[in-house]
Amino acid sequence: MPTPNEHPRTGTKHISIRDVARAARCSIATVSRVLNESPSVTRPTADKVQEAIKKLGYTPNPLAQVLGSRSTHVIGLALPRFHGEFMSYLLAGADEEATTLGYHLLTTTIATGVDGKRRRKIIGSGLVDGMLVVITDAEDPLTRDVLEAGIPTVILDTDMSKQGLDSVILDNDKGARDAVDHLLRWVEPGNLYFVGGTRGNFDTIQRARAFSAALSAAGFEPSPDQVSFGEYSMDWGKEWAMRMIQRKSFAPSSAPESAIAVLAANDKIACGIIHAAHEAQLVVPDQLRVVGFNDSLISRIVEPQLSSIALPMAEMGAVAVRLLIRRLENNDAEVLCRRLPTRLVIRQSSTARNF
Repeated sequence: MPTPNEHPRTGTKHISIRDVARAARCSIATVSRVLNESPSVTRPTADKVQEAIKKLGYTPNPLAQVLGSRSTHVIGLALPRFHGEFMSYLLAGADEEATTLGYHLLTTTIATGVDGKRRRKIIGSGLVDGMLVVITDAEDPLTRDVLEAGIPTVILDTDMSKQGLDSVILDNDKGARDAVDHLLRWVEPGNLYFVGGTRGNFDTIQRARAFSAALSAAGFEPSPDQVSFGEYSMDWGKEWAMRMIQRKSFAPSSAPESAIAVLAANDKIACGIIHAAHEAQLVVPDQLRVVGFNDSLISRIVEPQLSSIALPMAEMGAVAVRLLIRRLENNDAEVLCRRLPTRLVIRQSSTARNF
């Protein structure tokens, strides 16, 4: 009978990536990084690994690495969808960091299929060592799948650290506070509104809460009609603005005290609001000032250019990859939640024309 490291038919010894790691006295992940020419490995360590590879006669074969080490060196990324700048930058950041650290990134979506059902069993399929999962809804049933999968997982956009999963989230509180503080320089607190996405969306929840808290901190208790929920679309932004215009909440006036300001939960909503303002002959920013979230491409091509909260999406993907590999190398490490800073980018939609 062949030994565990011998070919079952020929009896020749199979040299695995685990053997190389043992000979070089380093982790399997380090060997993989050397094989992928990752700059993250120091020269002395890389030399030791290369020496072990040469001495043992190891041939890097992807299938042999999987069978010999019981590790694929592939990590999965599950996205709600592939399109959109938010997901594109996140994917790019995750892929670049995974490559740098000697891993391959396998992506899939958790979108609803033509039958109306969510794709299931995407986690723990055996093809990957660990998963990065984007969960945008606080009540998403996918969270149950993640918790039951039993493989190393990092959650993006929702904090699940209390449930034992490393997480990476955006500092929505800071972004919303910065926007409110900026807009309150120009308008009265009672004339400032928040227009959010879906009510259960994690980012919308955080931004709406921070919006209300910022007004309270300024000594003003916001009324219920100052916070609205809908969807992340231009149509929703335009619908909300047209309804406000019809109610005379946005009455055309040159009086400074009648100026209106809006913090939108994303740039699409903000652009819909600006579109409605143009149709109603409201002047932006003189009569209506608007700030969005995401700092997407449309914020720079809309007229006037849109002020927005910039989000570090590429960094979010990279940080998530580092957290996951950290977990793969030490499953007993402390559970962490990384909160990434946002940044207010001021453009013409929220400040004086001579800005």
